[in-house]
Amino acid sequence: MSDLARLRFLCRRGMKELDVLFGGYLARHYETASPDDQWVFLRLLECEDPDLWAWIIGQTPPPTPYAHVIEQLQRND
Repeated sequence: MSDLARLRFLCRRGMKELDVLFGGYLARHYETASPDDQWVFLRLLECEDPDLWAWIIGQTPPPTPYAHVIEQLQRND
């Protein structure tokens, strides 16, 4: 399995909303992201869905190292 295929698989979350956000980031930003942002994205894929969703909707602030990528996920551009 290629790295990109593995990442696509990992972007499949328990929440459809997170599937869309993570899959969109992977398709539009991951390959051109800085190595630091790629690392953060990989770490986010290890987080629990309730935590991710709370950070994305602004219910709780994300950990500082994750903030930039979370902002990109929130914009969903």
